[in-house]
Amino acid sequence: MSELLQNYSLQHSEDTPMQSSKLIGTCTTCCRESRLTKHHLIPQKAHSLSKKRADFTDEELSKVILVCRTCHDAIHNFYDEKTLAQEFNTLEKILNDQKLKRHFSWVSKLKKNY
Repeated sequence: MSELLQNYSLQHSEDTPMQSSKLIGTCTTCCRESRLTKHHLIPQKAHSLSKKRADFTDEELSKVILVCRTCHDAIHNFYDEKTLAQEFNTLEKILNDQKLKRHFSWVSKLKKNY
């Protein structure tokens, strides 16, 4: 898990195309091997407001983590975009949330999801 924490954030580039539905690997949150999606640590809906207020740099706005669809949906179902941008904008904050931690633990016991 510590290896995942060290290398969790990616930036959009040629090396990380947005067609993430073809990516298969280890989910950053539940550690299950699965098809992966890119979760923006600062939700895209919050980008324009954040830029106006200078809350985050362009680099911070471009950071994503690779998570399975089940965990990605849970993150967005538990918290709205504003809360995610303000309170859950790092992997550490996401992993330390009790509601999400319980969900990730449950998902980790499910079979692989390709």
